[in-house]
Amino acid sequence: MAFLPVARLIPIAALAMAFAPGLAMAQSFELGLSAYNRADFERAFDEWDAIAQFGNPRAQFGLGLLYSLGQGVEEDDVRAMDWFARAARHGHPGAQLFLAHGYETGKGVALDTEQAFHWYLQAAEQGLGKAQNNLGRLFENGVGVTPDIDVAIYWYEEAARNGNANARANLARLMNSLIEK
Repeated sequence: MAFLPVARLIPIAALAMAFAPGLAMAQSFELGLSAYNRADFERAFDEWDAIAQFGNPRAQFGLGLLYSLGQGVEEDDVRAMDWFARAARHGHPGAQLFLAHGYETGKGVALDTEQAFHWYLQAAEQGLGKAQNNLGRLFENGVGVTPDIDVAIYWYEEAARNGNANARANLARLMNSLIEK
């Protein structure tokens, strides 16, 4: 049996140690997700809390959901939005959607339609149908942005292509109103 020289083992050991934290975080997230799906919200919180602190956006989004819905923790919209904001800054589209909704409604954060627009756009550009539909609505009604029916139609069409039933209904309603004019 041939053994690798020590000099060749050091890079292999360093590589293994570099990936170990990522693997542990992935396992912890999956354990939290499994617990969440079993409605064991306290366990989900325990699994996600540690890795969310280290910047795992999926765990941050999970904590946002727990706080938003009061699952395993006391409902706290401010904490929920804080976790959604952290995950949103890491590019998590679901967190961007929830954060945008918070800004649009003033739930957990100060009402800010420009921020709502910004975060809906971030999620919409990643193909999230609900965000695309909401962005269409903002353009249709001029909320946080200059009204633009053509751009509203574009986003409704994108959302409809992504399977969003509300977007199909909004598109049909908007097209009918344009025909009637």
